[in-house]
Amino acid sequence: MFLSDLSIKRPIMMTMFLLVFVLFGIISYFSLNLGLMPKVDIPFVTVQTVYPGAGPQEIETQITKVVEDAVSTVSQIKSIISYSLEGVAIVMIEFDLNKDVDIANQEVKDKIDAILGELPTGSEPPIIQKFEIGAKPIIDLVLSGNLDPIQLYELADKTIKDKFSQIKGVADVKIVGGQEKEIKIKLDNRTVYQNYISLPQLAQILAAQNVDIPGGSFQKGSREYTSRIKGKFQTINEIRNLEISTPLGNKKLGDIAKISEEGKDVKVRSTYFHGKTKEKNDDVVILSILKASDGNTVEMAEKIVEILPEINKQLPENISLELVNDDSVFIKSSVEDTLSNIALGIVLTAFVLLFFLHDLRSTIIAALSMPFSIISTFMLLDFSGFSLNVMTLMGLSTSVGILVANSIVVLENIFRHKDIGENKQDAASKGTSEVVVAVIASAMTNIVVFVPIANMSSLVGQFFKEFALSVTYATIFSIIVSFTLTPMLASIILPERDDKKHRIGEKLERMFKAWENSYRKLLSRAIKNKVTSAITVLVSIVLFFLSFFVAAQLSFEFMPALDEGNVKVSVELPQGANLEETADLLDEIEAVISKNKEVKYILTQIGKITELEQGSNVALMKVELVDADLREIKTTEMSSKLIKDLSNIPNAMIRVSASSSAGDNQAPITLFVQGTDMDRLEKIQNQLYSKVKEIPGITNLNTSYRTGKPEITLYPNREKLAEVGLTMNDLAFTLRASVEGLTTTRYSDKGEEYDIRITLDDYSVNSPEKISNITVISPKGKFKMQQLADAKFTEGYSRILHRDKSKTIQFTGDVLEGYALGDIKNEINAEVKKLDLPSGYRVSWSGSAEMMTEAMFDMAFAFGLAFMLTYMLLTAILESFTQPLMILATIPLAMIGVFIALYISGLNVSVMAMLAIVMLIGIVVNNAILILDYANVLVRKGVSVKDALLEAAPIKLKPILMSTIAIILGMAPMALGIGSAGKEFRQPIGVVSIGGLIASGILTLYVIPAVYQLVHREKKTEEVINEK
Repeated sequence: MFLSDLSIKRPIMMTMFLLVFVLFGIISYFSLNLGLMPKVDIPFVTVQTVYPGAGPQEIETQITKVVEDAVSTVSQIKSIISYSLEGVAIVMIEFDLNKDVDIANQEVKDKIDAILGELPTGSEPPIIQKFEIGAKPIIDLVLSGNLDPIQLYELADKTIKDKFSQIKGVADVKIVGGQEKEIKIKLDNRTVYQNYISLPQLAQILAAQNVDIPGGSFQKGSREYTSRIKGKFQTINEIRNLEISTPLGNKKLGDIAKISEEGKDVKVRSTYFHGKTKEKNDDVVILSILKASDGNTVEMAEKIVEILPEINKQLPENISLELVNDDSVFIKSSVEDTLSNIALGIVLTAFVLLFFLHDLRSTIIAALSMPFSIISTFMLLDFSGFSLNVMTLMGLSTSVGILVANSIVVLENIFRHKDIGENKQDAASKGTSEVVVAVIASAMTNIVVFVPIANMSSLVGQFFKEFALSVTYATIFSIIVSFTLTPMLASIILPERDDKKHRIGEKLERMFKAWENSYRKLLSRAIKNKVTSAITVLVSIVLFFLSFFVAAQLSFEFMPALDEGNVKVSVELPQGANLEETADLLDEIEAVISKNKEVKYILTQIGKITELEQGSNVALMKVELVDADLREIKTTEMSSKLIKDLSNIPNAMIRVSASSSAGDNQAPITLFVQGTDMDRLEKIQNQLYSKVKEIPGITNLNTSYRTGKPEITLYPNREKLAEVGLTMNDLAFTLRASVEGLTTTRYSDKGEEYDIRITLDDYSVNSPEKISNITVISPKGKFKMQQLADAKFTEGYSRILHRDKSKTIQFTGDVLEGYALGDIKNEINAEVKKLDLPSGYRVSWSGSAEMMTEAMFDMAFAFGLAFMLTYMLLTAILESFTQPLMILATIPLAMIGVFIALYISGLNVSVMAMLAIVMLIGIVVNNAILILDYANVLVRKGVSVKDALLEAAPIKLKPILMSTIAIILGMAPMALGIGSAGKEFRQPIGVVSIGGLIASGILTLYVIPAVYQLVHREKKTEEVINEK
C-alpha cells in the first residue's frame, strides 16, 4: 500500500506530518469551550404584550387572539402556545428546526407591526424576541445585610448588576426580591370628588409639566446659541408645589395629595436558609446570572468568582454577596470525570495489548493509536464549532477500544509475516497491505453507522450530532494511524528476530495456542457437516427469540436523570392568599426540608414560580444538596423522600422534583387537552385527572386550569356615558388609575430615574362598595362609578392557555424513582381512549414523553439506515451480495447480550441506550469481517470451505479476542459508572456496548462459520484453476 510504504521509507517526513495533527489538536483542546451539553438551536420566538390592569379574559379577546391570528400565517410554524395572564399576553411560536430563527423573528415582527392599530389603547408595544434555550441562569448570588429592601434592591440594581453584565457571555442579570423605589401620589376619593380632579387628566398634567425640550438654535453675529426648556422635576418638593388648576381655584398638588418616596408594592420576596449554620434571612436579593446561548459557562463562572471578593470589599459594612449556586461546578466535574474515563480506558486497553502481545514495544506501537487519534480529534471538533461537553467526550470515550482495533489487526498481521521469516520492513509492508480491505471495511462500518445519527433532523438528532461526529473523526484518524504510524514504528523499533524468549511470553503463547486448539476442536464439531451447521444457526436463532422475554421486562424512558443535587419545590396556596400567609406556610415547609443533613441551602422566591406562574399565593424553593460524594442518597431519591415528608402539609399544592441544568426542565409528563369550550374542557380535565392520579409512579400531577380571584366586573351603561360626554375608554382609565394607578412620567434623582405613580389611597378602594363609589369626572359634572356602570361579582380564570389557537388545559407530572416514563405514558393513553372525547376535542403529548416517541422513531430509522448503509458498504468491498448478510447476522446476536445486560444492570431503555445499539452495528460486524476475509483468501487458493474455516477462524481468534476485550475494557469505566458527575448518561452506553460485544463476540466465532458453510458452494477443481 502506497501510504504504508511511504511511512516505512520516509519515517521522519511522516512523523512530522502526523505531529502537525497532534500540535493543532493540543492547541484546539485549550481553545474549546466547556459545556454540559451541545448547543441545540430551537427556533422559538416570543411575543409579550403588557396591558396593565386587564384580566385574563380581556387579555385573551383583545390581545392574544389578535396576535395569534397575525403570526399564524408565518411559514414553517410547528406550534403556537399562548398564555393570557393578568396584565400580560405571552405568545410563543415554535418553528421547524430548519427555520432560520433570525428570519422567523423578523417575519413575526412584520406581522405584529401590521396589527399594532388593533391592540387596545393603554397596552404597551409588544416585545418580540428570540427565545434561546441556552440562555438560562447558571449562577445565583445572594445579597443580604442590615439594609431595608429598597436599599438592597438599589445596591443590586445600580452598583452590582453592571459589574456582572460586563462579563463576556453574560446575557442578563435578573434581580429577584427587594423593592424598587417610586414616587407615589395618593389622593383620597373625597378630595377627588370635592375638587373635580380627574386622575387620568392629573397624570397627563404631570407628564406635561415634567419635560426637558430643546427649542432649537439661532445665530447672533458669529456665534451660535441653542435654546432649551428645562422643566424636569429636580426635587420632590417641586412636585408637591406644582400648581393644579381646579374649578375651585389653583391648588398645590401637595395640599390635595400625599406625595412620598417609597417602595413599589411587593410582588416577589426572596429568602435564604443556610443548611450548615441553620440561619435564615427573610429579606434578601437574589441575582441570577443568565448565560448567552454562545457563552462559556465555565469562563463566566471563573470570572465571577474572581471579582466577587473585590465586590464584597466595596459593599457597605455588614452587607455580603454570596455565591450559592454555580452550574459550572457540575460541568467541570462531568468533563473531568469523562476525561478520567477516557484515560482509564486507555490504560486498561494498553494492559490488554500487553497481555496479548506480551511485548512492551509492540504494546507501545498499538497503544499510541489511542492518544494520537483522540488528541487529533480535538482539532476537528474545534473546526466544527463544537464544545468540550458530555456528548463529545462520551464519543471519544466509546472510541478508545475501537481506535486501537485497527492497529491491532495491522500489527498482528505484521507479526505473522515476521514469524514466517520476513525482515521487519517487508513484514510491515506486506502485513499492512494484506489487511487494507479488512481495516477499511471495519473502520467504514463504524463511520457509516454514525452518518444517519449525525444527520437526523429532529431535536434528538441535534443533540447527538456532536457525539456521532466525535466518533467519526476519531475513527478517521485511527485509519490514518493504522496505515502510517503502526507500520512505520513496526519497521523501526521491532526487533529483527525474536531470539530472546521471555518465559512469561512463552507461557502466554502456549496458552493462546491451547485456546486456538480448543476453539478449533469445538468449531470442527459445530461445522462438522451442513446438518451440524444448521443446528448451530438454529440454536442462535432460538437464543435470539428467547431474549425477547427478557426485553419484555425492560421499561422505556427518554433520558436518565442526572444526579446534580438540585431539587425544586413548587408551592401553591388557594387563590386569595397574600404574601404573608404564603411565607408563613413556607416556614413550615422549610423546617421539614432543613431536617435532612444533605441540604446545603434553600433559596426561596415568594410570589413567583416561573414567568407564567406568578401571584401572592405561589412560591418556588430551590434546594441545593451537598456534593454527591458527601451523601448516600441520589437527587431523585431525595425528591421522593421530600414528597412523602411534605404530604401532610395542609392547604397547599406542593410539587417536588429533581432539577437539571441539561435541557429545558420541561415536566416528563406533559399533555394538552384541546377544544373549543372551557366549561367542557373543565369536565374532561376532571375526568382525566381523577383517573391519571391513580396510576402508580406519577407524582406532582398538575393542570393549568385555575379559577381566578374574586372579581368585580363593571358593565358600563353606554347611553348614560354618552349623556355625560364620556367614552368607555375614559371610564376604564379612571378605574385603572384609581385601583392600579397610572405611571405616565418619571422622576430623576442623581442620574437615576423612578416611576411617578398616581392613584387613590388604599382606604378609598379596599372594598367592593368603595369601588362602586369611585369618582368619575366628566365635562358635564362629577359622578359615582355606580351611576355609570352596573357592578357584579364574577369569577373568571387566573390564566387562559391556547395551543394552536384552541382553548387548552395542560397536564404536567413527574415520574417517581423506580418507574419508567414509557410505561406510564402507555397507561395514560389507555385512560384517554376511555374518555370518548366529543368531536373537535383532542389530547396531544409534549415534553419528554413526546420527545421520547420522536427519539424512538428517529433511532429506529437511524438503525435501519445504518443497517442498509453497512450492507451496501460491505457488498461493495467484498463484491458479494450474500456475504454481507452473513456478517450482518452478528447484529441480532449482539441484541441477545444487550437485553440481558440492561436487565441485569437494572437500566431502562433510554435514548442513550438506543444510541449504543445503533453504534453496535459498526462494531460487532468487525469480527465476522476478519474471519470471512481470510476464509475467502484460502477458498480462492483452492482450500475447501470447511478447512478454510477451521484455519481462518482459529488464526483470527487472537486478534478478535484482543480487539473485543480492548473495546470492552475501554468502555468498562463508563459501564461501571466511575465518576459521580454525568455517569447516568455514560453508563447506558457502556452497559449496552459491553453486553452486545460479549454476546456477539462469543456467538460470532461459531455462528458465522456455520452460516458460511451453509450458504457457500464448494467449487470444483477446474473452477479454482480458472480463478487462479
